[in-house]
Amino acid sequence: MTTAKREYTDDMDELSGFGGGYEANCRAMVLGGLDWWDEHPDADPQFKGFKGVYGLMISEDDEAKALSEAMVAATPDRDVTGAMHQAATSHVLWIRSNGWGKYVEESRERAAKDKD
Repeated sequence: MTTAKREYTDDMDELSGFGGGYEANCRAMVLGGLDWWDEHPDADPQFKGFKGVYGLMISEDDEAKALSEAMVAATPDRDVTGAMHQAATSHVLWIRSNGWGKYVEESRERAAKDKD
């Protein structure tokens, strides 16, 4: 899974832990979200979630809605679950704060530990 600027490689940890098409959609959503943010560098999308509830995130503003739409549009068939959306959004937000390089580094470290 790659875009012009970023690439998921086989030595990186999974987002979802489910593999296959589910994982591919999650990764596509992350890359689509990051591409959107590259085009909107001053964006500050706001999301709301619920304690103890996974898979239900609310887009609080137009930027959050646009980011979510770009993420879903990046998948091959636009068939995503709320859990996929929340997981991918969490990764996008973390990457925006910490950088793609740090994300790749930590993902590879987790994947290497899982093999031990």
